[in-house]
Amino acid sequence: MMVIEHARPYTKVLLFRVSFSSCSSKLIPIQTRHYFFFYRQMLYVKPLHLFQNLVKSNASQGGRLLGLDVGVKYVGLAISDLDNKIASPLSVLVRKKTNIDLVAHDFQSLISELSLVGFVVGYPFDRQRLAPDATQVKLFIDDLSETGKLDGLKFTFWDERFTSKNVELLIKPLSLHPVLAKTVVDKFAAVQILQAYLDYVNKKENRRTS
Repeated sequence: MMVIEHARPYTKVLLFRVSFSSCSSKLIPIQTRHYFFFYRQMLYVKPLHLFQNLVKSNASQGGRLLGLDVGVKYVGLAISDLDNKIASPLSVLVRKKTNIDLVAHDFQSLISELSLVGFVVGYPFDRQRLAPDATQVKLFIDDLSETGKLDGLKFTFWDERFTSKNVELLIKPLSLHPVLAKTVVDKFAAVQILQAYLDYVNKKENRRTS
């Protein structure tokens, strides 16, 4: 289970330690020597806490989650259903250093249109090192937070290692155009990230309430 401390909206970036362990064929973060960032405007919360907040909000107003697969050029998106049990592909956003405000605006629109209450962001956990992909994810979230357009939005990280590779293997026989293949990979990698998260937290919630 997750043992990360609660995040607070600190002005400066803080560091704390995490890694992962195996649980039902899924890699779940636990305390160790690696590091995450806390963010000033957006609010990092534990995976289970994000879902528990969602369950409470659904009792009164409803809400869904958005899964993100952050790549160098694209950000794949997936969305949960109204019961927050099934993830489906949504779209792919083009990512550039110069368009982060536009990306944040797109997220604002999605939050309003789809009643989103939180993000599940793919993160490549690694016992031995801080991978370049991990740095890329944290920088993206940091840049997104600094736009000031998503203040108060809750998000969590979920292990994304091998998700893109798995999707690439699945679509390889289709011989898609490289550009189309990349967008398909990003969208369905986001689906895998969000679905793995939903499976885990629903199982935990069912145990808690049974």
